[in-house]
Amino acid sequence: MMTFDQFATMLTRSIGTTRPQLAVGLDKVGELAQTLAASYPGHERSEWPPLADSTIEDKKDHGWPVPSPLKRTGEMADSIEKELDAVNLEVAIGSKEMKAVWQEMGTPHIPPRPFLALGMKNALPYAEDVFGEIAIKILSGK
Repeated sequence: MMTFDQFATMLTRSIGTTRPQLAVGLDKVGELAQTLAASYPGHERSEWPPLADSTIEDKKDHGWPVPSPLKRTGEMADSIEKELDAVNLEVAIGSKEMKAVWQEMGTPHIPPRPFLALGMKNALPYAEDVFGEIAIKILSGK
């Protein structure tokens, strides 16, 4: 059995590893969120409105997959990036493509079909596992 003083000493040593471990955890969660978000274009989702008939006709005219929401050439999905700020312990996924913003947030003519936020949301159960393991390592001195 560990005494209180031994536990305090072990925790003091563990504190030095906390930030790096959290940064690694954030990177893993961000990677999964990026992968998930990139997988959603081209697949209908129950939370998204169906494509307009005019959009389906336009996609057919250009030889793009139908209905395949958010996907025409695949460039938008390929543009999704993960950015980790290890100093501030923040992770974000996004795209520099304006089309991604329009699809995510919607416009006056396009209903929102969030796929970036959905990727992050669907990565949360994994985040619970990753950060739970980190907490156990810190509290156990491993």
